Parts: sequence; structure tokens; C-alpha cells
Amino acid sequence: MNSRERMLAALNRQPSDHIPCSPHIWQGPLQGPLYWRNQFDRAGRMLEMGMDPVIDIWLPDVAPDTCVGVRTWRDVSGSEPLLTKEYHTPAGVLRQTVRETDDWCDSLHAHWIPTTFGPELRTHFNMEIFDDHNVSRRTEPWVKSRADLEALRYLIRKPEGWQLDEWRMDAQRAKEFADKHGLLLMARRTIVGDAFQWFCDINDFLCWMIEDPGFVRDFLAIFEEWSIDLTALALDAGVDVVQHRGWYDIPNYWGVKYWQEFTVPFIKRQADMVHESGKLYSYLLPEGHGIYAPLLKDLKIDAHQGVDPRMLHKGDLRSLYEQLGKCTTFWGGVNSEVTLKSDDAAQIDRAVREAIEALGGNDGLILSAILAPTGKPNGVMHMIEAWKKYRDR
Repeated sequence: MNSRERMLAALNRQPSDHIPCSPHIWQGPLQGPLYWRNQFDRAGRMLEMGMDPVIDIWLPDVAPDTCVGVRTWRDVSGSEPLLTKEYHTPAGVLRQTVRETDDWCDSLHAHWIPTTFGPELRTHFNMEIFDDHNVSRRTEPWVKSRADLEALRYLIRKPEGWQLDEWRMDAQRAKEFADKHGLLLMARRTIVGDAFQWFCDINDFLCWMIEDPGFVRDFLAIFEEWSIDLTALALDAGVDVVQHRGWYDIPNYWGVKYWQEFTVPFIKRQADMVHESGKLYSYLLPEGHGIYAPLLKDLKIDAHQGVDPRMLHKGDLRSLYEQLGKCTTFWGGVNSEVTLKSDDAAQIDRAVREAIEALGGNDGLILSAILAPTGKPNGVMHMIEAWKKYRDR
């Protein structure tokens, strides 16, 4: 089997020549043996180690309507600079203000959308619409009330014209590389529920889920429409897997009730759309699988990415497999922040073996950990060594 065949077998819960290993690697190169300049370089290094890299087609950023004007300025009158950006739309002005901190151009402050050729280091201080740095530094969010929703519609749109043409050419390059080297091709990423933390004050949004669910539905509907448009682009590009990003769909924010009410309906619609095209659907959720399991088993999710034994919040890997193992593939199994950072070869060996034994082995498991650029290379190498030891089970 080549790598793509092996990954597709696992995603369809069919035995292969051995259990694949495909870590989820954040933007930014890992140091040491896994240092890489772009995802093609990364794929080559992973193949040399026997792993199963995935080639990503990064779905395009939002493209505000051409009628939208932009104004931005910097205020240095206080203890630290403040950046403000405004989008002037026919329905009103959207404005966000953030504190400009010393780490704004740090190497880990990557762009929201990398190109096909990998992460791009930030070389400017501009404020992007989507940016994790904004969340903890902002003093005023984009969306403050229902009055901002009509203006938001002018921003959350797919690209058109030459911008869309250039994205399609970039996606074509990624597919050509994946086809040449026998690698799985995945579209990353659609978002809906995650949008709240970039666009709203988090505490306000959590209150609106209880006090004004109509507003929450209308807010999320804007991102649902955009995500469906992006899903269509991904399917036209010929990907194997469409990934939906649920990084902030976690129980600590939504709880089971509101996750079921606001997030599950979209997952169902998007999964149906992907399956109607004969492709596979992945849901990236970094924690909470144990709590959500009774609902997840009724969703047509082909692969659960981000399964972490320390972040289930309920039960363990074996109980998760008992609930979901007959209907999904587990893409995960190893904790990075504690287990791999421990650099303890025996502990990592045990964690890999337990993940393989608990999650069905060569019958619907892609061994993985979520690897950040700040991770310890030795821990990653210990995981790879252990995987090679147990991958035929």
C-alpha cells in the first residue's frame, strides 16, 4: 500500500498493511529531525520515517465585498499601543481594537491562512479578521450586538474573480503533489461554532446562548453559509477529506445542550453534502469526546481528529471505542502537552501501546498527536519508535 491507500483504508475502517501514523502538526516548523520549511518538505521527511503525511489544501480566507471600505489606525497615547480597524459597509461599521503587544511579530504568530507551500512568518503588524492573538488582546470585538450582523455579512464571503482563480491554482498544485507521491489530500478548514471567539466577547456570547438564542442562530448562520460555499470549493478541488474545525466547540464553552442545539445541525448538513460527493468528513475537536460521545455516535463523521486520552473529560479511550468504534475512525490517541513533552521513552511507549489496544488497532485508527512548534522533538521521536514497534497489531 502507498500512504494514501493506507489512510483511506483506516478512514473506511478497513484493515491495511499496518496502522498509519499521521500527526496533526500546527503551523510553524518543529525543531530537530522534523524541521521543515513547507508542507511538501514536511511530507518528504515524514515519508522517510515511514509515517503518513497529509497534504493540506487551505480553504481561502474571507473576501469582503468590494463595496466595503477599510480604515485602520494606531493610538500610542496610553501605556501600550492600540490598533483599531474598521470595515465600513452599507449596513454599518464593524470595528475592533486590540492591544499591540511585543510578541505581535513573533515567529509563532502565524497567518490565519497559509499557502500551499507552508506557514508564512508574519512580517507586518496588520490586524487580520481571524487571529488568535486578537482574542486575548482586544478591548473591543467586531460584533457587539444584533445591529452588527448585517454588516458582518459583507465580510464573511468567499473570494471571487482573480482571487478565487489564484486559490484554485494553489489547490491544484497541492493535488498534483499528493497524486505524485500517493498521499491523502485534505481540505482545511471550515468553521462555524469557532467563530464566536474571534468575533464576539466570549462572556457576552455565552450569555446570549441562554438569553438570546435567536441572535446566536443568526450569527452562526452567516458562517454556515460561508462554510458551505467553502465545502463546495473543496469538493470541486478533488480532496479526499473535508475537515470541519471545532477547536472551540469544546464542552467548557458550549456544554452538551448548546453544542447539540447550535452545532450538531450544521455538522449533519455538511457531512451529508460531503458524503453525497463520495468524499470523507473529518471533525477536529481537541477535547470533550467522552462527554459528547452519546451524540457523536449518531453523526456521520468518518474521522474524529484530536482524540486525546487526557482531554476526554469523561471515561477513557476504551469506553470511547465501545461507544463510537463501530461508526468512526479515531485520528489521535496520544497526548502531546504532557506525555510527549515528558520526554520519557517508557511512558510514551506505554501511551502508544495503550492507544492502539484501546482504539481498535488496525481497524479504524490513525495514530496521532497534536504537535505544536514548541513541542519537544525527542518526545515525538519516541512516539514514532513506539508506533513502529506496535503498528502491526
